Amino acid sequence: MSKKVSENTEEKQEKVLTRYDLKMQRRAEEKKRAEKEKRMSTITGVVIVVALACLVASFPIRTYLTVNGTFVEVAGEKISRVEFDYNYNMIKNNYIAQNGYYMSMFGVNLNGDLSAQMYSDTMTWKDFFEQMTMESIINNKAMGDQPKPEAYAYDVSQDYEDYMESLKKAAAEAGVSEKEYIRQSFGPYATASRLKGLVMESLRINAYYDKVTEEKKPSEDEIAAYYEENKNNYDSVDYRLITVNAQLPTEPTDLADPVEETEGTEASEGGEDADKAYEPSEAEITFAMKEAREEAEEALKTISTEGELSENILRANMASQLRDWMFDSSRKAGDTTIIENTNSHLYYVAEFLDRYRDETPSVDARIVILNADAAVQADAVLEEWKGGAATEESFAEIADKYNEASAGIEGGLYEALLPSGLPEALGNWLMEDGRAVGDTTSITGGEGEASYVVYYAGTNNPQWSINISNTLLQQTLNEYLEEISEGYEVKDSKGNLNYLKVQAALDAAQSSEEGAADDSQGSDVDGQKDGTQGSDVDGEEDGTQGSDADNGQDSDAGDSGSGNSTDGGGESSAE
Repeated sequence: MSKKVSENTEEKQEKVLTRYDLKMQRRAEEKKRAEKEKRMSTITGVVIVVALACLVASFPIRTYLTVNGTFVEVAGEKISRVEFDYNYNMIKNNYIAQNGYYMSMFGVNLNGDLSAQMYSDTMTWKDFFEQMTMESIINNKAMGDQPKPEAYAYDVSQDYEDYMESLKKAAAEAGVSEKEYIRQSFGPYATASRLKGLVMESLRINAYYDKVTEEKKPSEDEIAAYYEENKNNYDSVDYRLITVNAQLPTEPTDLADPVEETEGTEASEGGEDADKAYEPSEAEITFAMKEAREEAEEALKTISTEGELSENILRANMASQLRDWMFDSSRKAGDTTIIENTNSHLYYVAEFLDRYRDETPSVDARIVILNADAAVQADAVLEEWKGGAATEESFAEIADKYNEASAGIEGGLYEALLPSGLPEALGNWLMEDGRAVGDTTSITGGEGEASYVVYYAGTNNPQWSINISNTLLQQTLNEYLEEISEGYEVKDSKGNLNYLKVQAALDAAQSSEEGAADDSQGSDVDGQKDGTQGSDVDGEEDGTQGSDADNGQDSDAGDSGSGNSTDGGGESSAE
């Protein structure tokens, strides 16, 4: 009888592995591992190839996103990196062209990193240009959004062609390709095709701005009214002047301050202090000024014959100590005075002669400006004009031919010119008595200087009228731009504009200071109400109340509260 084995108690026997079995098992495992490594190698190779392909493909993708993506937003409208760079470089280059000399004088490296050079205590020059750029973009967007009159139309196609021609010419002069010149001038992503729409829109906006400017020019009545309210700023005076300087001592006198003899003083006599100019004592200055006063009183007797004549002097161009006296409404011819200048240790001896409004007219002229290295000479250009129609219109054509198109002076017409600010030879010729419309000349500059071909186009308003007109017009235009650009906010979600970060930090700091001031004021008021502010008084009365405050029990609590307020953690502190 076979023995019955229960399923519950059945035990499976393990096979005993021989050396052969172990060997075959190892082979199988090695084969499996080799196949796995082969598959992984194939997969890795595919991944690398794909990654390289993606990397190569990402270059045009990134360029596309930069060119067409959003750099910043203005009033919900995206501004691409190309558009920002174009406006930034236009603003920067124009500013440097006008102010570069003064910037260099103040230590700005125009070819250096502008983000590492401070414009102010908080802003770099790059921040400054960024801010100007965004203000310009906002104004341009607002101008572009204004409804235009039905009759208004302006074709900018020719202006665009002229602009591009000027770029080609500039590139050739710089010895680089047009493509490279555009990239250097307007940013790394700038190309002629990418800039075309921006340039044409800018030309359209500039044309419309010119129209608005023409419409908003002040009337003659407005100019006259403004003059009556601000006569002191636009009238000129003639006067005679003698300056009497106090003779300050250059070494100690009997009136010098006493000097303590010390080892340090004795040692310094032949050292660094020996090269310093002597600083007179107050007593020495007083004595010198007294002598100068006596000399000034003597000079007053001869001011009419020996005083130096100054003519057509505006208030702004006069020594500050003289202004109030010269422009006093009661002043009359022959008035004399002695005026002390304590800062410079001198006396002015003055005689008033006349006050008036300078009515000398400015002039209009068409001018061809030839750089020192220009291939054509001024005489040759003038002869070319004489050989043609020899009219003002033909001179305008000559001017457009030889002037830089980028200067933006159509037909070489310069209006309301005055001798000040002009090269001496040019100014003298334009203002010469007997000058008539149609007069021409060529002026050859010296070595390294520009030359000029000039057509006299007639007179214009006097300087005072032009200055007032410009002031009123600028005020009106600023108000207009402020009005139409209201609500045009800048959104910089990517943090590309550092000047906004600077402004945010300053605003936060100001808010914090104002909050701290309010808290301090509130504490003072509260203290007066509950008696804590007057703890010193209380302390004097009973000798105890004030001591607690002095020990800082209340101040500690106040400091804690201030800190919590700054950190925004008042509730957690209470916990």
